[in-house]
Amino acid sequence: MENKIKNRFKLSVVFPAIIIYTAFILSTLLWGFDMGAFVLGATTITLSIFVFYAYFRTKHLGSFISAVYLVVFGSFCISIHTYIEVGNRIHMNQTSAILFVLTLLLLFWLVYLNFTRKLKWKGRELLELAAQNVNITSNSHTERPLPTGNVDYSRDELNNFSKFFEKNLLGLAYKEDNRIVFMPLKYKNEYFALYNPKYNYKEKTWVAISNNGNVSVNISKQDYLDYKEDLAFEQLCNSLSDTIVEFIELYIAGREVRIIDKMDSLKINILS
Repeated sequence: MENKIKNRFKLSVVFPAIIIYTAFILSTLLWGFDMGAFVLGATTITLSIFVFYAYFRTKHLGSFISAVYLVVFGSFCISIHTYIEVGNRIHMNQTSAILFVLTLLLLFWLVYLNFTRKLKWKGRELLELAAQNVNITSNSHTERPLPTGNVDYSRDELNNFSKFFEKNLLGLAYKEDNRIVFMPLKYKNEYFALYNPKYNYKEKTWVAISNNGNVSVNISKQDYLDYKEDLAFEQLCNSLSDTIVEFIELYIAGREVRIIDKMDSLKINILS
């Protein structure tokens, strides 16, 4: 099945690592490897605060493991800071050795989770699924949300699905008084969406279901232009709505694994 969205590597995926290791290299060049190890540890532990916040926002297990890894690795770097001697020889005490082993175990776990797509934001997969059977046209995008139908779900059912939606990194859910908004989240937008309390999700791509069952869809111009070809906009909106509704049906039926299987079957690059 050919992907409909342009395959672009997102620098945001590795942006935190670039900052951390740039600080490590600069501090090592300026003050030596001893201080470089300390700075590496301190910046890594600082980053873990943001990752812990992402976990508390989404309850995504991979985020929790990532945060713990950052704390353990950062603590290891700080622990060896005192034991680095002339000639850059590292002498580890018992605490450092335990932290080193834990770092390796957590790293292997994260590598496994990454290659099995458990750490990837899946907004792109949602948009790919929505576009699979949509016709090609020209100049059909519109800025206004479109109504796409009516469904019969209770607020509790939508609330529970919203937890699944976030926990499995399909995107973020916003609970308004009269509706719940499901926003697919792709790499490059995740930091703004997670850490900006004033993030304007209403300008982004979303599917909203009101308390009385009315469904409406908005597809941002940025996401629309990410498709390789111009697609029939109204048809695309209806297809995205149908995809979310299908996922809700699968979730209510206890078949959540089918949702993940559908997205994983697209085999989209884990860094896009």
